[in-house]
Amino acid sequence: MILFLEHSGPILLVGVILEVIFGSILVRTGRGVWLGPMIGVLLLTLGGVFLERWIETPKEQVAGVLYGAASAIEHNDVEGLFEYISPTARYTPQRARSVLQQYRFQQARITHLEIEINPLTSPPTATAHLVGWINIEDTQGQPFYAGRITLEVQLRWEKDRWRITGHQEQEVRSDW
Repeated sequence: MILFLEHSGPILLVGVILEVIFGSILVRTGRGVWLGPMIGVLLLTLGGVFLERWIETPKEQVAGVLYGAASAIEHNDVEGLFEYISPTARYTPQRARSVLQQYRFQQARITHLEIEINPLTSPPTATAHLVGWINIEDTQGQPFYAGRITLEVQLRWEKDRWRITGHQEQEVRSDW
């Protein structure tokens, strides 16, 4: 069931398949009675796509936090970044403040993201494995680093939203 709420692709696929089946029956039999089921399938498919867009799953919420944090980093917005970091986090806030004071990010993009939610912990936690592309200059505007970075980010549900509680920089590879 959660698959249908994560992506609209399965909903559209089922809708198209049913429309093709009912359409072929309509053409073969020539009976207009099949227009009713076709309209019903169309309405259900549109409703399913609307519902999928409206309901935000925990994975989509975590992804939103990570993309928001990446945007704050790209804009060198320390305070904006701290909106996504838990006040109880230890290493991550110091690292973020230090890096954003020493360097200017020209680009910070997430290129690959995998999220695992653990609803059995109290409060729920999540681990995200991501590959990103960063482009950094020093404070004088000289290119410092451009390349891929692989991170593991830990998050926890706090009050009404997900917050970053920690991270590990797993790999930094320069493409220069």
